[in-house]
Amino acid sequence: MAFYQASKQLTKFIISGLLAVTVDFIVYFAVSQYLPMNLSKGISFCSGMLVTYNLNKFWTWRQNDKDNKRLLLFTMLYLIAMIINITANLYAYEWLPNFEFIASLRDSKGILNDMITVKLNKVFAFVIATGLSALFTFIGQKYWLFKAKNTSTLDALK
Repeated sequence: MAFYQASKQLTKFIISGLLAVTVDFIVYFAVSQYLPMNLSKGISFCSGMLVTYNLNKFWTWRQNDKDNKRLLLFTMLYLIAMIINITANLYAYEWLPNFEFIASLRDSKGILNDMITVKLNKVFAFVIATGLSALFTFIGQKYWLFKAKNTSTLDALK
């Protein structure tokens, strides 16, 4: 029963995380066009953090309390995760080879126009940073922040 519960929580955590990462990714690429890399990553990470807090609190871990202490602890956990994320993103971006993917279209005169350029090291750095910080936050949420209170055997069967 404990394995089933843990796998269910992990599945919900992953779904919540994918939604949060989608928000993070969209904000990161939109904002990084105008702001420095680290600031862009920080803003995008905080955007994803808002999504993941609400989904994980109410859906994954089923905590309906209005505990401001938990929000403060969550913020502390995610500040550490943000440092891990930004640092991993920065180092991975610098260390990975810089390949670009360019999507082009021909205009009505047959001239090639670049539509979008994606730096693959930016994408892979994002994936590496996200993976490391997700691992850290799952462990932190499961065993510290949303740690299950001692329950009786009868409660565990519900």
